[in-house]
Amino acid sequence: MAQKAAAVPEAKDGILDLRNIDLNTNRQPLNGQWYTFDSQLLVPEDIVANGRGFSKLPNTWNELRSSGEGSGYATYALYVLVSPGVKSLALEIPQVYSSYTLWINHDILATNGKPGESEETSVPQWMPQTITFDNPRDTLKIVLQIANFHHFKGGIKDPIYIGSSELLQGNRSLAVGSNLLESILLALLGFAFLVVYLLMKKKKATMYFALLCLTWALRVGFSNLYIFISYMPDFDWNIMIRIEYLTLFLTMIWAILFLGRVFLKETNKFIKYTLVGANIIFSIYTLFVPAKIFTSWLTVYLSFCGILLVYAIIIILRAWINQRAGSTYLTVSFLLGIFIFTYDVFAYEGLFSYNPVIFSIGYVTIFSLMGVVLLLYLDIIKSKKSLSVLTYKDLYGTED
Repeated sequence: MAQKAAAVPEAKDGILDLRNIDLNTNRQPLNGQWYTFDSQLLVPEDIVANGRGFSKLPNTWNELRSSGEGSGYATYALYVLVSPGVKSLALEIPQVYSSYTLWINHDILATNGKPGESEETSVPQWMPQTITFDNPRDTLKIVLQIANFHHFKGGIKDPIYIGSSELLQGNRSLAVGSNLLESILLALLGFAFLVVYLLMKKKKATMYFALLCLTWALRVGFSNLYIFISYMPDFDWNIMIRIEYLTLFLTMIWAILFLGRVFLKETNKFIKYTLVGANIIFSIYTLFVPAKIFTSWLTVYLSFCGILLVYAIIIILRAWINQRAGSTYLTVSFLLGIFIFTYDVFAYEGLFSYNPVIFSIGYVTIFSLMGVVLLLYLDIIKSKKSLSVLTYKDLYGTED
C-alpha cells in the first residue's frame, strides 16, 4: 500500500517544529499560529507572554477582522525549531501589505518601507526578497512588524518560506531570471512589430499587437516579483502600484482591439467598445484617486475580466466554427492565454501558489504564437500550407 505524503508542519501556539524537516531539500512555509500583538509595534525585546493572542498566518486583516478593514498595524512572533545541521538559512519573504520590519534573534533581517502607527509615519513598499543568514542556534525567534495605511488590503497574503540559503537563493535566481527573460523577449517582440507597423505594412492589428507586447513587458517588472523595485528600491510606491494596475487595463484594451481586428466578422462592435470604454474608465479612476480607494475595486475588476474572457472565448469559437484561415493558430494562443491569465488571477487570490517559471514560459509562448500568425499574414515568413496564412479579408475584412 502506498504511503501518504507527510503532512506539512504548521505552527501551534507560536511554535513551529521543523527539526525533522531537511531544509537543504525542502522549502517550508512558516504557516500556522503566530503570537499576535494587534495595534502594537514591538521589537524582539518587548515580546512577552503576558496578554498574548494568536493569529493564523498568512492572512489579510480584511479576512481576520469582522469589519473587513485593512488599515492598522500589528506585531507577530514565531519560534522555529530547526535542525542544527543547516548553518546557512534563508527566508523567502513575499509582498506584504504594505510595509514591514523583520527580526531574527534580535537582528533586523529585512525591511520593506517603514511601519508606523499612522499614514504620516508609514512608508509603503513592495519588494519580495530572499534574505540569507547564519544560524548558530537550534531555535529562531522571528518577529515581524506590519503596518498598512495605503492599500485596501492589510497584513500578509502569501507564506514566508524558510530553507537552506542555497535552495532558496537558487529558486530566487530562477524566478528573477525567468521574469527578466520574459520582459526582454516581449519588449524585443513589441519593438520589432512596431517597426513592421511603421515601416512596412501599417495594419492596425500589427500596431495593437506591438502595444500589447510592450505593455506586458513593462507589467512584468511591476507585478508578482516586482523585479523593477529590486533594482530601484526607492521608487515611489504610489507610482509603482498605478503602473501595475494601468498595465493590466491597457493590456485588456490592446487585447480586445487586436482580437476585434483579427476576427472582424465575429466581433460585436458595441460589446468591443463597451469593454474598451470600461477599461478606460478604470484607468482614469486609477490615475486620480488614492491607492487605498482604487485597490478596493480589484475584486470587481476581476469579475469584469471574467466577462471579457467569456466574450473572447465566444469570438474564438465562432471563428473556429466558421473555419477562418489561420484561426487555429490564434485559437491555440488565445486559449493558452485565457488559461494562464486565469491561473494568474487564482494565484493572486491565493488558490494556487505563484510559479514565475510557468507564467514566463506561458506568456512568451502566447505572444510568440500570435507573432507567428502576423508574420505569416505579412508574408515575412512563408507557409507551405496556404490555409495557415491569414488573408487580408480574413484579418481585416474591408476596414483598416
